[in-house]
Amino acid sequence: MKGVDGTNQGWVIAEYRDRSWEISFEQNLEDTEDETLIIDIPIGLPKNKVRECDSKARDLLSPQRHYSVFNCPTREAVYAETYNQACDINEAKTGKKISKQSWNITPKIREADKQAQKGKNLEEGHPEVFFKALKKNSVKNSKNSKQGLKDRKKVLKKYGDISALDGFDAENVTEDDIVDAMVLALGDKLDLETVPENPGEDEKGLKMCINKPITE
Repeated sequence: MKGVDGTNQGWVIAEYRDRSWEISFEQNLEDTEDETLIIDIPIGLPKNKVRECDSKARDLLSPQRHYSVFNCPTREAVYAETYNQACDINEAKTGKKISKQSWNITPKIREADKQAQKGKNLEEGHPEVFFKALKKNSVKNSKNSKQGLKDRKKVLKKYGDISALDGFDAENVTEDDIVDAMVLALGDKLDLETVPENPGEDEKGLKMCINKPITE
């Protein structure tokens, strides 16, 4: 299992083994190796309501980092041609429009959705949910802040050498993108559970759930 996070130009991929990470980059998901990927992108798109996994993930992160989990747009909204169309569709289905942030990642959602429908083994994960589980409480500061990034690196260092973070250089890949992929890659060595425990499926048969490390 490898951890994957989306970037402006593609996908950053982290593999965890022997208490260290290897980092790579692919422009397209279809070019990644055929193995399980735990990915920070919605898998399983709702038809006409908010996904239970999004609501429960916010509950897990409340009251500090809950805002980092947005509601996944409906399947029809994800495939809309314009932001305004997506807002109208989503509002008609759920009573709520979608944020610009959500709209900006719809190309990534569509790409992952198409690959999942083709049988690529994609499991949804959320970096903040992982950090919360591994640290026992939320990392308070934003990952985009200097302190927030430092706090997340400190969590990763408990699991090994993070020098790959400094040694990787690719255009349009930020340090926080790599950190997110790295924490998800830990899923290969951790016991995971799904949120919710018994997830439903979308109309394409894809499970709507977010994976998280099991903690006592």
